[in-house]
Amino acid sequence: MSQMIIKPLGGQASIVENTLLTVRDADPLPQQGSFLVSLKRWQEQRADLLPLAQAGRLGVFLQPEDNPETLEGDAKLLSRIGYEFPVFKFGQGYSDAYLLRKRYGFTGELLAFGDIWRDQLFYLARVGFTEFVIKEGKSVEDAILGFNDFTEVYQDSVDVELPLHRRRLLAQAKKDAA
Repeated sequence: MSQMIIKPLGGQASIVENTLLTVRDADPLPQQGSFLVSLKRWQEQRADLLPLAQAGRLGVFLQPEDNPETLEGDAKLLSRIGYEFPVFKFGQGYSDAYLLRKRYGFTGELLAFGDIWRDQLFYLARVGFTEFVIKEGKSVEDAILGFNDFTEVYQDSVDVELPLHRRRLLAQAKKDAA
């Protein structure tokens, strides 16, 4: 069985067993366990798949050509949305994750899988990803250290509400008021 990294928003990262299946369009749906289906399959079979989603067993995965806006009405119904990074150079998933969290109100688990490396983890977490399946052949134990590559962030994002300069001003104001 493979492993994955989980890192709740604002929480600590840990390594767990990956029991989540990615079901391709031609594959039958599993009778047990949790799994992801493509956005296309979700759209075509939504009525049949909705009970599985409401039970927390089914999530939807996006690919770079998919528009996250398509899930705007379903974001509150899904407990997990995945994003497949086919190769390291595709960055659309970062923007899509941010939109899912900030614009469409998605609060569930956001999974990054495919060509995922240590170098990406810090940034993926910043835009709202909470689960990470590292590329096969790469060390999960090494990858988890990627969350500690930087000690401070300048910009606001999903993980930090205020940019550094505003956080510093607030800290100074509190200090001056004391």
